[in-house]
Amino acid sequence: VKNLNIVRLANLQKAVVRCKAKHNSTEAKKASEEDADGLEKEVLLAEGAKIMITRNVWTSKGLVNGAQGVVRKLWYYPGSNPRDVLPAVVSV
Repeated sequence: VKNLNIVRLANLQKAVVRCKAKHNSTEAKKASEEDADGLEKEVLLAEGAKIMITRNVWTSKGLVNGAQGVVRKLWYYPGSNPRDVLPAVVSV
């Protein structure tokens, strides 16, 4: 699945952002994806990329397993370098 996702991101011909998790402790850094309720240590995003939620996050608002969307825009704080920081906002 990861290889297919990388091919699809490349086909978008847009800048791909590597969003690495910021851990608040050594224990968190060592935790597995399952320990973190499915959160991965790294997510690749690009404008136009299709995304899908794989766990129920906020059921009353429709953020449920299988919900899909498209990344519309990635915003960064003014003056920040997208290569060094996570996006401030990801619009889906």
